[in-house]
Amino acid sequence: MRRTTRPAVAASVAAALLIPLAGCQSAGGPGSAVTLTADVPYVMPNLDDSAGRCPSLGEDGARLTDDALAACHDAADEEVNGALDALDLAPLRIGALPGLGEGAYGTVRVDPASAPYTRLFVREGTAYTVLPAEERLSAAQLRDGVELALEATDLVRDPAVWDGGIEVSLTVVDGGRTERAHAALRAAPLILTHDLLPIDRMVMSDNGTTPEDAERHGYDPESPAAPVEDGEEVFREELSAALEAAGLNGHLLEYPTGGDRWMRDQFITGYFAVPDPDGEVRRMNVLLRSADVMPEGSTADFPLRDAGRSAYTVLGGPGTAVIQEYDAGRVGDDERSQLWGSFSSTGNFLVTPPDAGTPAGRVLYGSDGGDAAPDADFLRLLEAQREQRPLAVDTSWLGVGHIDEFLSFVPADTARGWAALVADPERGLELTGSEDPEVLAGTRIAARGIEAALDLFEDELGLTDEDIVRVPALFERLVIPGYPRQNVVANALPAVANGVQTGAGTFLAPEPHDAAVKAETEAAFAAAGAGHVAWVEEWDYAHAVGTVGGEIHCVTNALRDTTGAGPWWSEEE
Repeated sequence: MRRTTRPAVAASVAAALLIPLAGCQSAGGPGSAVTLTADVPYVMPNLDDSAGRCPSLGEDGARLTDDALAACHDAADEEVNGALDALDLAPLRIGALPGLGEGAYGTVRVDPASAPYTRLFVREGTAYTVLPAEERLSAAQLRDGVELALEATDLVRDPAVWDGGIEVSLTVVDGGRTERAHAALRAAPLILTHDLLPIDRMVMSDNGTTPEDAERHGYDPESPAAPVEDGEEVFREELSAALEAAGLNGHLLEYPTGGDRWMRDQFITGYFAVPDPDGEVRRMNVLLRSADVMPEGSTADFPLRDAGRSAYTVLGGPGTAVIQEYDAGRVGDDERSQLWGSFSSTGNFLVTPPDAGTPAGRVLYGSDGGDAAPDADFLRLLEAQREQRPLAVDTSWLGVGHIDEFLSFVPADTARGWAALVADPERGLELTGSEDPEVLAGTRIAARGIEAALDLFEDELGLTDEDIVRVPALFERLVIPGYPRQNVVANALPAVANGVQTGAGTFLAPEPHDAAVKAETEAAFAAAGAGHVAWVEEWDYAHAVGTVGGEIHCVTNALRDTTGAGPWWSEEE
């Protein structure tokens, strides 16, 4: 949904943010001050495709480049593309100045830093006309008052270039008198969703349909895909059954990847949200594409993981924006991408649930601060949003390096209302009794890495033992001759912590094939008030794939209902 009622927020914002402008007594005659008012101080980055006009192919039938796909959205033209598009603009008003003389005129400008990222319109009824900075508003227009609309044509990507603050300035000239007024706004930040929000739709890979097939022939994500990979049919059946048991029957979408089954690595979900003067909050869903430059076949035109393109062509559209940000300098550096590229996958990013002082949660990601780190431009974009303060967690001890291999979040009977679900390798070793030397070594490595992460969470997030739900896990050291990353580990059993919280009282956990692990996990959930565990068979489809494999969280993605998310802005603003 795009609009939900929040009367308390809107009332406080509307009252506080009508912006009267002082020192403007004379230009409109006695008692007619020059005013420029904005009911709310935020504007939505207008990056969805409200009219569904963005093409999947070029005019010549060729595939569009990655950058061309990203360049098409509502703000890419100077039109307001229908009523839905108009809702994403911020209204401003120039108050009526009935006493102006015949030669009077006005100009409206945006500050120089914001000008490349904004657009002003004059609104007359449902008609919108672009207002260039040099164009003058006539005396006749100003006497009646002028309705304006401000469009943000991008989100903040680099605060050194633009920090999202926007100042709109009105200048009115009447004879020898000049009066000015100003309105200050901010482009809404991208907020990444946390996993306690309820699932609206869960997404799974259609491995038999390539992104190019979908671009050329169209695609229906509601139509069930035929399984083509080992274990896919069983996984699909059990996942669907678990969703149905959680009250989410029919909430599974297909997504064409052509065999790149790692759905969580294609994009991460988020949203823009702004209050409006009618007591509502407007939201736009956002899919932030992975900045994973592939080690083979990447070109300047097609630098990123091909399956990420389907976010634009299948899931993007009215109310859903798709965004990408990556360092183009990484394209062609195959050795670096092979060794470290996985850290840029969006499976390496999590968001803590809201907490005191962090109403939108914190972004967590795996990195050692050196080579084992996500794309720098991608991180800069996340940091530029200012609300979720990304926190690096050392995951260089993991074979894939993704933070979700040992961590997720669940609702819990704690003061916070949630807890971190954390893999416990030492308990997993005790329960299984393994004497495999690589498991013993993996347990030591994983235990050190996880305890270091928990120390960081205590320091940065204030988490205590009460806020941790430990579940047994089994890690093994990877021995890969000639591979420069040594003393790294992978999950030897499917990792419970690498499951998916539905937001509906059920946690989707990978079937670990160990009765003791299952029993202790269920007991830990019950003791914490973390809800029900639904076991899903995914060994062949996810866990045992390749050298390291993955789990349910890796091979699915979740589009979550954000209507219950609290405001990122302060009620007092």
